[in-house]
Amino acid sequence: MLRSSSPQTLDGVLWAEAASSAALRQYCALPKKGKPQGRESTVLAAFLISSPENPLNPTVLSLATGTKCLGAARLGPRGDLVHDAHAEVIARRALLRLVYAEISAENPSSWLVASGADGRWRLKDGHQLHLYITQLPCGVMPVPPSPLEVRREQLDTMVNGYSDVGFVQRKPGRGDTTLSVSCFDKITRWCVVGIQGALLSHILEPLYLSTITIGQSPDAAPEGFCIEDNVVKVLGARLSCLSGKVPDPLKPSKVGYLVFVSSSPAVTQYIIHESCSWTFSIPAATIF
Repeated sequence: MLRSSSPQTLDGVLWAEAASSAALRQYCALPKKGKPQGRESTVLAAFLISSPENPLNPTVLSLATGTKCLGAARLGPRGDLVHDAHAEVIARRALLRLVYAEISAENPSSWLVASGADGRWRLKDGHQLHLYITQLPCGVMPVPPSPLEVRREQLDTMVNGYSDVGFVQRKPGRGDTTLSVSCFDKITRWCVVGIQGALLSHILEPLYLSTITIGQSPDAAPEGFCIEDNVVKVLGARLSCLSGKVPDPLKPSKVGYLVFVSSSPAVTQYIIHESCSWTFSIPAATIF
């Protein structure tokens, strides 16, 4: 049961301010290597934890930048290459690294607790996990299709530009087609099975997101069209299709999807392809 002071019951703008400020502050504290310079830009994603005692002062657990994804022809046969280096995916990998460290540490974790006789761990009562991204994840169509392509009366029955909410998209690639599904599809999966993945699920109960905060809203939305409402509609429609169809202890999780525009750096002309990741209690950032 969520307490009344949880981020979900607070004003959305206040929470978006808190989440974006914490993520950007931690990113700015990292060394210069691997960061955009001049007119370069990148995408930043961060996982944060909030406590019931101080819900508007979240702690950044992991963060990462990245925009690169390997094409199908460049995938390693030995599994020794990172296929998907988009910020959201690398930040999750860093988070899982932290979870392993927290569970194996001698000192008790501040946000995880052993759950009972089965020996599995879980999130502490009242604590919530959050995702912050500086822009819409790939795979989201931020504006509806052109009326020239789709009759106006069809728009209200479509989700994300497609009538089939089960549609899965690959990540965009330059030339060589990628085999990685879009970040939005992966986020949808996390909302169903949790962040933790198959291996950690043996020792950790599913970790679900309570909120997703987007730091920048795309331009060119037509008058009367709300991007925020569209994203909520897309994610809600996907999750509702799975209601009652997944086994225990999986519980498709409804998240608060918030958009906060002014805190993110402006998107500039040149995208860099270096990625960096940082994990709480592991001070050195990784550049690749």
